[in-house]
Amino acid sequence: MKQIILQIVIITLVSVIITLMRRILHRWWPRFFRYSTVWPFLMGYYSSINLTWRWFSYPMMLWALIGMLIVIGQILVSGELIYHRFWRFFWKITVFYATIVYIASIFYTFMG
Repeated sequence: MKQIILQIVIITLVSVIITLMRRILHRWWPRFFRYSTVWPFLMGYYSSINLTWRWFSYPMMLWALIGMLIVIGQILVSGELIYHRFWRFFWKITVFYATIVYIASIFYTFMG
C-alpha cells in the first residue's frame, strides 16, 4: 500500500514540477515537452513493478498491436503513412493506455 501511495505522489510531483517549469521558463521550454511526455514512462515502470514481468508482457503486446493497427488504419484511410500524424496520435493513445494499465496494475496489487 505504501508503495502505491509513493508511486502516485511521485507521478503527481513530477507532473506539477514539469507544469511549473513550463510556466516559468515559457520562452526557453520546449513546446512538445509536457507532463504527458513523461507519464507513459513512469506509469510503464510502475506498472511493471506492480504486475511483475510475467503479467506485464501482455499489456506491452497489446500496446504494440495498437501501434500496428494505427499504422494500418492510417494507410487505409489516407493511402500513406505520415510519421508526424502517426506519432502524435500514437502518443495520445499511449498516455491513455498507460494510465489504464497503471490503474489496472493497482487493482491487481490489491487483489493478488
